[in-house]
Amino acid sequence: MVSVFRVFVYFLPISSLKYLHLCLLVLFIFSPFLLSLLYMSPEKRVIELANQYLPPQIRIMGLRRATKTFNSKTACSSRTYEYLLPTYAFAPYAWTTLDYRIDDSTREKVGRLLKMYEKSHNYHNFTSGKKYEEDSAMRHIISFTCDAPFLASRSSQPQILNSTTQEKREEEREGEREGENGKELQTSAKTKTESSEVENDAAKCGDEQNVKMEDGNAVEKSDSGADCGHMGKEESKQSAKKVEFMTLKVKGQSFMIHQIRKMVGLVIAIVRGFAPETTLIEAFQKGKVDIPRAPALGLLLENVSLSYQLVHNILV
Repeated sequence: MVSVFRVFVYFLPISSLKYLHLCLLVLFIFSPFLLSLLYMSPEKRVIELANQYLPPQIRIMGLRRATKTFNSKTACSSRTYEYLLPTYAFAPYAWTTLDYRIDDSTREKVGRLLKMYEKSHNYHNFTSGKKYEEDSAMRHIISFTCDAPFLASRSSQPQILNSTTQEKREEEREGEREGENGKELQTSAKTKTESSEVENDAAKCGDEQNVKMEDGNAVEKSDSGADCGHMGKEESKQSAKKVEFMTLKVKGQSFMIHQIRKMVGLVIAIVRGFAPETTLIEAFQKGKVDIPRAPALGLLLENVSLSYQLVHNILV
């Protein structure tokens, strides 16, 4: 705006009165733009500009001002993590297949074991480099729950296969395709024989029109029955191709390295029968307990909670 004004002043030999009129004219022209900048909050402008450079899967939803002394680590009152895993992780060793479905008793046992982590305990066995006497080994878990299981397609699940396993999978698929083709041929042959029998019965009757009507109804009934059976088979195949998953949610004040993975790994070991339930209580004691770690894949931070007093003091 200043540069435009200087151009006007440079090319127009105007007096002081005209200078004042020109200033008023420039302000009148640019006043809507200036008012829009005043009414538009800087947070919205920053969010719009930042989202332009981010991929569509990542969006900035909100922005808040904070003081210079704000620290997200110390201001955080609790954190919520979730761990996604297939339900066959809790299956016995002989039943560990992709078609496994968790039952209510096993799910109740998992929930009961997760509840034992709640409240304050010494988690020196659930991390590395911590001793029982250290105060930092004490952690407080607010809640640890398991959600209802759900089904997901196997195609979305990443699998690492060797050359021998790939050949076996291809042979199994070819066998399934041949079996399906054979079943289709058998069903088509059955429908042909049924239709021929209906035609022979119709020829014996005197009235051809009534016979044709009955014949058409019989064929329609047979077709509808075949369609229902085919749909039932397709639904069973689709359910068989899916894997059952379950989400574990843990909320605590703070967590140490490998703590959540070892907590989940110990529950899996107890449910599968590799360790007794007393191992979980012994892990909180002074003695050392070797606890397996669950895979890191599936663990993610869901929510970070800030206390009301800290938010009221630090946020502007």
